[in-house]
Amino acid sequence: MSLFRTSLVLLILSLLTACGFQPLYGSQTRSADVQEKLAQVYVEPIRGRTGQILRNELLDRANPRGIPATPAYRLKIQIEVLSEGLAIQNDDTKTRFNLTLNSKFSLTDVASRQVIYNGSTQNIASYNVVESEFANLSASNNAEKRAALVAAQQINQQLAVFFSGR
Repeated sequence: MSLFRTSLVLLILSLLTACGFQPLYGSQTRSADVQEKLAQVYVEPIRGRTGQILRNELLDRANPRGIPATPAYRLKIQIEVLSEGLAIQNDDTKTRFNLTLNSKFSLTDVASRQVIYNGSTQNIASYNVVESEFANLSASNNAEKRAALVAAQQINQQLAVFFSGR
């Protein structure tokens, strides 16, 4: 049985390399091109504190060396934050909320001024409501931050996949 498993694993690995599979983030030429293109994206300011968190996280991921002097692409992001009560008590008080962060974004080629990619993300973060107003505000802010960080990761991944196909 062990010989069969070993043979099967070797067969799968050889087929995987034959299909042209390449990791998106790596040191090969193609992924280096993706990183280079991501570094040429200027992320436009986004309104609100959540937008600021989202933008800063995108800048950290795509432009670790700083904002490009002459960007080749512009990324415009619009966000919407919604909060919905889930756990409703007998006295109509809500003890749990889902915070939904919807983001729509478009990537524009600076030279041609054409939108070359559109995308969107939706992220949900939950938080509990307690008697302390400070704790509730802190929990709400934390949920917004968590949703913004995940949205930044998803936007970065979508752009990387787009650039890897170009």
